[in-house]
Amino acid sequence: MQMAKNMRAMDVAQGKGRADLLIKNARVVNVFTKQVEEVEVAVAAGIIAWLGREGEKDTRPAAIVYDAGGKYLIPGLIDAHCHIEMSFMSAIPFAQTVIAHGTTAAVLDMHDVCNTGLDCMHNFAREVAASPLKAFLMVPPCVPGTPKLEEAGANMTLKDMQEAFALPRIWGVAEAMDFNRILDREPEIMAILAWAREKGFRIDGHCPELRGDDLQAYLTTGILTDHESVTLEEMLEKYRLGMKVILRRGSLEEPVRASDFINALADTSNALLATDGCLYLDDVLDYGHMNRALKAMVAEGVDPVTAVQMGTINVARAYGFDHLMGAIAPGRCADMVLVSDLKDFDVEAVFIDGRQFEAQDAKIPRYSYPPEILNTIKMGPVTAQTFAITAPVAAGEVTARVMTIIDGTVATREDHEPMAVINGQLQPDIDRDLLKVAVFDRYQEDGHHALGIVRGFGFRKGAFAGSIGQDSQNLVVVGADDEDMALAVNTVRKMQGGLAAVADGVVLAQVELPIAGIMSDLDPRELQQRFRKLHRCLGDMGGKQVNPSFTLSLLLTCAVIPELKITNRGLVDALSGEFVSLII
Repeated sequence: MQMAKNMRAMDVAQGKGRADLLIKNARVVNVFTKQVEEVEVAVAAGIIAWLGREGEKDTRPAAIVYDAGGKYLIPGLIDAHCHIEMSFMSAIPFAQTVIAHGTTAAVLDMHDVCNTGLDCMHNFAREVAASPLKAFLMVPPCVPGTPKLEEAGANMTLKDMQEAFALPRIWGVAEAMDFNRILDREPEIMAILAWAREKGFRIDGHCPELRGDDLQAYLTTGILTDHESVTLEEMLEKYRLGMKVILRRGSLEEPVRASDFINALADTSNALLATDGCLYLDDVLDYGHMNRALKAMVAEGVDPVTAVQMGTINVARAYGFDHLMGAIAPGRCADMVLVSDLKDFDVEAVFIDGRQFEAQDAKIPRYSYPPEILNTIKMGPVTAQTFAITAPVAAGEVTARVMTIIDGTVATREDHEPMAVINGQLQPDIDRDLLKVAVFDRYQEDGHHALGIVRGFGFRKGAFAGSIGQDSQNLVVVGADDEDMALAVNTVRKMQGGLAAVADGVVLAQVELPIAGIMSDLDPRELQQRFRKLHRCLGDMGGKQVNPSFTLSLLLTCAVIPELKITNRGLVDALSGEFVSLII
């Protein structure tokens, strides 16, 4: 099959055959020379076969001639690091959505779905393989994300890792996010990294604020990338030590201006671009995906062609598939995106394997998940008494650690606040936006749960719960009233995954996420409408988050991102990886 394709492409290149597609009047971005060239592009058997100068007599006959109208033709965009699950869409609807925005390939980290169970990850990988997105799947080594601090639906071992490499489209090892386990030389994670290195697999990293000797020790295990730096100096140190530094651009504010980093480099070939999945559902549906990330790069002062390199050839080279894609050049897959300009990157047309992606491509049948993947919440029911926080005094005041949300980022801050105690129980304070938060092990009937205090949601009443607390995807709830918190949690339990808003004993809105308790295969626009209703209800409750569902998912429970977090086992200082007490 491949030989026949190669032969057809060779015929077209040598002027002996008819192309399937000829794109004329395009300004082609050459990611090798950093030039914009006016050339014709001929495609045969899904392969770019020939590039010819516009206006020359020599051209290629073709079954389809596409007039690009002087617009810019760039390689199909490649997301260097992405979690599909964070969009709440399952793989096929996600693929259809992002391809329309010019993302034709992605390095996909299956960390979130793996935390819900190994079978969940295996089925998800098969759905990805059935999608039109060209995926390079990375198997997560740190499941749970922090095993000493939380429970999850799986516990990744070397044996599990090796078995996962039999799945379709597996490419490497996903982000080694629990860097403390590595620095402590924990045997299982060290065995996984050693095996991957012996096999020559790529290994992704995740090490915010790790520098100096500890950073160098971390890199000795063969880790390739990082996408979590918080200062320019940290990014430059990692780059100098040979790491591929991934710049994340999505819906969240990032700590370093892109041009400050890029302009400090003599060679930008190890600078990559990704969304990390940190895109609100509304944003990816209405404004774009990797094309939006390119727009952000240019808006921050990065040269447009350098930005295109970061989202195409640099990614392909870093992960070892530049022979397949990443450039508009003979022999590569004919994955190309026609954009309006090199500033806004509005997508005019997308070509995959030389075929224009059309609306009918959205009619791919949905993947059929087995019942056990649709029923992953095993925890028992809760009552209002579950949310009582016992204080060390019967009445008066104590000082509590508070998780303060830094909206629009992935971080929280640790604050210390005086809080009232009545009848031996810590009281929430809606006037100061100090609400209760709880996290439950959703994978066991009688698992551990933990309680804390959070600031930033702004609810004046009610509760908000979801089975989406990263990284373990445990069930998390925030609320101003214990009865409503119990109803919200029990509602999520009953629907086997999703989110629920409750106030005054009434379920106001809910979004079902039945696939592993974290995703839906609904039509994306229908899913969007359900989330909008949910968020309107949360706003009516006093909520002030831009996207409260994303905040509930990422900011509270992700114990590898500073500062203060909460897992089903307790409050965690994310930098030290140690538990801390709620009441000081």
